Amino acid sequence: MSDTGTGSPQLPNFLDSARTLWRRKLLILLVLVVAVAATFGLDRTRHKEYQSTASVYFLAQGVNSTAVDATSLSTQQLSTDVALVQSTPVRVAASKILGRVAPTLDVQLLGSTQVADLTVQSTSPAFAARAANAYAQAYIERTRKQFVDAQLASEAAVQSQINTLQTQINAVQAQLSQTASNSTQTALQAQLTGLYQQQSALKTQLSQLQLTTAQSSAGAQVVQAAVPTTTPSSPKTVRDLGIAGVAGLLVGCGFALLRDNLDDRIRSKVHLESATRGLPVLGLIPRVSGWRDHKAPYLVGRELPNSPPAEAYRGLRTSIQFMSVDDPIKTLQITSPSARDGKTTTSANFAWIMAESGQRVVLISCDLRRPRVHEFFGLSNSVGFVSVLLGTAELADALVAVEDQPNLLVLPSGPIPPNPSELLSSRKTKQLLAEISAMADIVILDSAPLLPVTDGAVLSAHADAVLLVVAAERSRRRDVLRAAEMMDQINAPIIGTVLNQAPEADSDANYKRGYYNYGYSSRTGGGSKRERGRHVSDEEE
Repeated sequence: MSDTGTGSPQLPNFLDSARTLWRRKLLILLVLVVAVAATFGLDRTRHKEYQSTASVYFLAQGVNSTAVDATSLSTQQLSTDVALVQSTPVRVAASKILGRVAPTLDVQLLGSTQVADLTVQSTSPAFAARAANAYAQAYIERTRKQFVDAQLASEAAVQSQINTLQTQINAVQAQLSQTASNSTQTALQAQLTGLYQQQSALKTQLSQLQLTTAQSSAGAQVVQAAVPTTTPSSPKTVRDLGIAGVAGLLVGCGFALLRDNLDDRIRSKVHLESATRGLPVLGLIPRVSGWRDHKAPYLVGRELPNSPPAEAYRGLRTSIQFMSVDDPIKTLQITSPSARDGKTTTSANFAWIMAESGQRVVLISCDLRRPRVHEFFGLSNSVGFVSVLLGTAELADALVAVEDQPNLLVLPSGPIPPNPSELLSSRKTKQLLAEISAMADIVILDSAPLLPVTDGAVLSAHADAVLLVVAAERSRRRDVLRAAEMMDQINAPIIGTVLNQAPEADSDANYKRGYYNYGYSSRTGGGSKRERGRHVSDEEE
């Protein structure tokens, strides 16, 4: 795998995310149902609230409400009026009108007008209307009282000045009646005239103040009184359920994507290529739907020769043949990161398909700890590979011809040795494999998984190429990565991977693209042959 270290992993695209969401649809549906049900339950337990609104028109005080100047309130004054309506004194006054504590008031100016909506919310529609009208009444009465009080204070001040001037006038008149000097009388007469003029001016001012007080309006007038409504403002069940549905869907999708990211199982061809840093996927083997008992061996090439899984193995065969054009592969090791990834089933079925094409094939059971190759062909495992290595049997006697596949010879593992790794690394193993390779077009080695034991890594020294079998929805990304790194560290000739139990999205998509669609060259690829049919794969050793 030395040429794959610089390859950039393929990142999942939008379709992968869509497939993830579809795969996690039950989780998304569960979150959605919980969100909607919880919202519906909460709405059912909440008290119904009713809103009522009174509209008021803010006025400039001190002028007639019909005057043109009544509409010239500044933005600052309008903001002040809004704040005053919501002030504590007005709320206290509204509470006195209601005979109970007034609820909270919401005030909203209508656009750029001087009209404001005074809105109150309550569990009683009648009380909400009374409260809104009470706020309007309290504000009007309070602003009127404040203005009238200010006017009366001004009138009193002017009247006090008039009285003072009258006292001065009386004093000057008394002096004028008591003096006989013409010059003195002239001076007093001039002073008296001035006092009369001042007094007259103040009386005019007082009359204007009194007129303003009598004709002035309050700080606002009611445009439309609040009336009770029969439609509750909250809860709005339909709206709340819609919001809950959208929120539940988004949260559910988030949970689904998060859970998928935390779950490092290999799920697709893209995931596998990413985990192996771009190592080519040479075969996509779908699930065998007709294989009911996964503990029982099953040769799909023999039982269902025209099925999609059989075609998938033929596609893998083509990939290997293409890679053997310039650099012949005589000994092919098939292994996996862990147990139950499907490497033995792949070995047996691939050997059958290779022999089907007319090549002389020898399948050797090199898994010396949990051998199962012999079970696929109904053979005895009493004599085999280990027997030949130990000298207790001749190779010709240990090799078994498959009755209905004349081009295929099987060498079972034989008795389980106490030291498999040492036996596989021995010179005798190398010599035996060389002898077998000389009598066949290709030798297929079914080896133990890489991570539990070192047998597979040791055996790779005797192989021309190594194929790594990974099971979708079972193999962990970290295990696949570790297995690939392990083979890379010992310079094992790993040429690609096989995705067992491939998802329908991968297998069907490749089938629809036609036969032999893996166009890799030399050690980096091969061909694939697919046909539309049942969704198939396996899950065994």
